[in-house]
Amino acid sequence: MFPAILGLISSLIVLTTMHWLAVIMYLIFLLRLYKTKRLTLIVGSLVLSFLVILVTNVHQWTNQTKLTTEDKNFTVIIKPDEIKIDGDQLQFYGTTDKSANILPVAEKLVVFYTLNSIKEKKIWEAQTTIVTVTISGNLEQPEKNRNQNQFNYQTFLKRKKVHWILKAETIQSLYQPKSTFFTKLKPANMRMALLKQLDKKFTLKVSQYMKTLLFADLNSLDKTTIQQFKEIGIIHLLSISGLHIQFFLTGLVYLLWRMGVTKETTFYIMLIVLPFYGNLTGWGTSVYRAIVMSLILLTCSHFKKVVSSLDVWSWTLLSAILIDPYQLFSVGFQLSYLLSLVLLILSQTYFTVSKLPIVTNFIISFILMLVSIPILSYHFFEFSWIGIFANLLFVPLFTWLLLPIFIVLLIVSFIFYQSSLFQYSVISIEKLLTIIEKIAEMISELPFITIVTGRVPLFLMLVFICSLIYFILTLEINRNIINKRVFSTILLIISFILFSSYQRYSPFDKVVVVDVGQGDSIIIKKSFGRGNYLIDTGGSIAFETKEWQKKKNPPSLAKRVVIPTLKSQGIASLDQVLISHGDEDHCGALLDLTQSIKVKELIFPAGTLNKPSFQKTVSKIAGSETLIHEVIASEEKTTFINSTLAVLWPPSSGKGENNDSMVLYGKIGSYFWLFTGDIEEGENQLIQRYPNLKVDVLKVAHHGSQTSTSQNFIDSIQPKHALISCGVNNRYNHPNSEVLNRIQTSQIYRTDINGAIHFSHIKIGENKYKESFYTIFKEKD
Repeated sequence: MFPAILGLISSLIVLTTMHWLAVIMYLIFLLRLYKTKRLTLIVGSLVLSFLVILVTNVHQWTNQTKLTTEDKNFTVIIKPDEIKIDGDQLQFYGTTDKSANILPVAEKLVVFYTLNSIKEKKIWEAQTTIVTVTISGNLEQPEKNRNQNQFNYQTFLKRKKVHWILKAETIQSLYQPKSTFFTKLKPANMRMALLKQLDKKFTLKVSQYMKTLLFADLNSLDKTTIQQFKEIGIIHLLSISGLHIQFFLTGLVYLLWRMGVTKETTFYIMLIVLPFYGNLTGWGTSVYRAIVMSLILLTCSHFKKVVSSLDVWSWTLLSAILIDPYQLFSVGFQLSYLLSLVLLILSQTYFTVSKLPIVTNFIISFILMLVSIPILSYHFFEFSWIGIFANLLFVPLFTWLLLPIFIVLLIVSFIFYQSSLFQYSVISIEKLLTIIEKIAEMISELPFITIVTGRVPLFLMLVFICSLIYFILTLEINRNIINKRVFSTILLIISFILFSSYQRYSPFDKVVVVDVGQGDSIIIKKSFGRGNYLIDTGGSIAFETKEWQKKKNPPSLAKRVVIPTLKSQGIASLDQVLISHGDEDHCGALLDLTQSIKVKELIFPAGTLNKPSFQKTVSKIAGSETLIHEVIASEEKTTFINSTLAVLWPPSSGKGENNDSMVLYGKIGSYFWLFTGDIEEGENQLIQRYPNLKVDVLKVAHHGSQTSTSQNFIDSIQPKHALISCGVNNRYNHPNSEVLNRIQTSQIYRTDINGAIHFSHIKIGENKYKESFYTIFKEKD
């Protein structure tokens, strides 16, 4: 294992540009390697380490672009399984054709194109072979994450060696090579043709599951189902694993032997069949690991070479890193290799805790969940503990029932496709899958099954990982000492509590102006879990489209930006969501938000329900546990809606327009804050009602529009800091230059330039505190 671990860390040192943690880990393993006193192992590990460093550097050096924004015309080669169509949106990865006269550069691009007609859509949906197209369009650089801990699309694409997004204006000359026996044998063509056959011969649901479980086509499965499987901790069952490959191997070997095929011939058949199957699945991370490990074990067994499973795992890991070191950052890669390693260790060196298989499986499932927590927490800010029990139910269902049935159905479909028995079997499986999905849905709806950790500080992450390693080591046979086990268990519990609760009960007061583009969304998080509030949700206007243009999975600002930002802060529920007014850019993501995050109370100014779209959203929320309140600002006394914020506007019921925006005022940290929504002329009436209003931080109204933030208003409140939430290159040209001149004496922060805006405050003693503003970007890119 030493060569593999050292190689992995070596690659990380290059990819993270000498990150201090990777360097320390490398030195620790070098010391441990030296203490083995095994010269061959030491030399071999160092040679492999330097090889990995060299190869990783080569990947880094070659991962550059030769294209520029001046390039407008491209000849692109597209594999059929890279094509994705959702409504009128066409997306695919393609490689520019170096041999073409248009652009003599072979570089991978991701292409987006809006389909013009249903006829054009059907042409693209029918593609089953590699095609070449001529594209005219504009190259755009992928956007960086504009919010802290958000998915970084630019980095994601770079790790796929993609540096540009091509926004296609026209796609012409759809050239499809003449279909021959050899073109049909190309892996991408065979895979796509097979997937199309499944769609043709089976019902939609059965086809989706067969494509997922047999050919690793997870994109075909319903997104709601995938989310439910993820929430209950069984998403791994939708990936082809070592268990799947072992099942295939065992069945095929048994079949060949029953046919009288010798062991020698069976071995060579396996050497052909396994890579062939890998090609059909697209060589995903888990497929590669499972197949390569199986091939190595088969080869060693055939030549009567004794090799441990841990060594095989190590060789497979090294080969994967050498092929593509960027895989190290993939959550699928991390979970696949880590969990398989833990399973191998448990199977080889640890005792069986019970004679009952179900008890042993439960303990193993529990340990695997613990091991996966740091990875899930880092990437998704949460994990599900219910998976310990869900796996006991669903693993046998998928492994010993669905998988064999799907294999048999696939084989039979080539012979008895039109028989009534076949059709009846497909319908029966459809009903079984519906029942399985219903059970998964019921489990996912149980309360408290998910623990939101937020993005945990590195120190606490390391403490938890070290205590987890120590806990697993005390389970080993030769360390069967009760007091060590008790101590390791207590240590693990304490570190887990700190790990899972730090962000939720953080000592910092925080305000985050989330970058939601041309809209508003502001998080207020009180220290020690004393309250979580959200002012507006952001959103965008949905336009009417024809049926064929409607997206099956429409983009959701809440799911893409707001909810991940909340969860990264350790926020599992919101005490209040405060909607300033009824415009879509302030409340459009409200419904999606309430479906994923528990909202205890929804507050908005009286009259906002006059907005039909907002009224429709609130009516859908009304049946939930969320309390709904309309408010106005009282003239007699200050209207407090929580311990932090008071309502200053509107004084009466309105129509939900900009000037009816709810204006909120409160003290956070040592600063007095004013949140203004999109208020316009009402600003002057506001300062007449509150002539001595002290404001340190102003959320500039209406994204910096000229109709707001008058000179009289600014002269009256004189804010030290001004926060503007607006979209990059928005069509309204917000913020207005005159408004910027009016607030030029304030420290200005803009989401279009700075990304998300953060404020944090912590008390460090009697009348002592530390507070600061910081942003994602320091200056405009």
